[in-house]
Amino acid sequence: MKLIGHRGARGEAPENTLGGFQHIIDLGLKAVEFDVRLLSDGKLAVLHDATLQRTAGKPDLLSTLSEQELNHFDNRHGWAYWKQSEPIPTLQQTLDLLIHFEHIEVEVKAVDDQEAVIKIVDQLIVELNSWSNIAGITVTSFDLRILAALQQSRNEGRHQLKTGLLLEPSTISDALPYGETPVQQALALGCSRIGLSDKLTTEASVLAIKNAGLPISIWTVNSPERAKELEKWHVDGLITDLPTLMLNHFIGNV
Repeated sequence: MKLIGHRGARGEAPENTLGGFQHIIDLGLKAVEFDVRLLSDGKLAVLHDATLQRTAGKPDLLSTLSEQELNHFDNRHGWAYWKQSEPIPTLQQTLDLLIHFEHIEVEVKAVDDQEAVIKIVDQLIVELNSWSNIAGITVTSFDLRILAALQQSRNEGRHQLKTGLLLEPSTISDALPYGETPVQQALALGCSRIGLSDKLTTEASVLAIKNAGLPISIWTVNSPERAKELEKWHVDGLITDLPTLMLNHFIGNV
């Protein structure tokens, strides 16, 4: 079971920041999950929320900012002891730092409409498809439209990106749109991975996903006892806010 840093290591460092990513590099991790959103100039930045309120203490919408404006904000809000400032990183800055990582889950946040789907998918292809470590990337999302658009463009030969479906149903048999189970939906969308909320994960749901031939990541796991249970179920990836705690309990591998 591979340890995957959640937004870097959001329980140990400011989330989705270059400093946070460097923190897990220093721990020896080679797997990470982070979030991307579109900027006003069409570039991609790494941020979980739509606004900067929680991470930078500012009400600004990320979608109204350009790449040049990202350095005006400091995403260490609530981290008084963190010495260095943490501007919002671009996707490219993040990838440059993670060039040697073995597994990278890039979560694309849900968008408002089909026009936004096309914009973000096109930019993902531009920024990811030519990256030298493309084999290590899985683009994940809850938004079925984004995954469908990525599948279509992959079938058209526009990219080679792997994709993963994120799930929050209480059981793996819960129906998604079109009357399909989550596993069927993931396979129909050409996904090669499933990410499942830990709060809703059971041994049966893990088995159903594994039996379909899909690797599975569980998020967010911060209890060593729970992590050991998931390891027994042969979960492939453990997404955690607290990688240091997991390493101290000899859980997972880097």
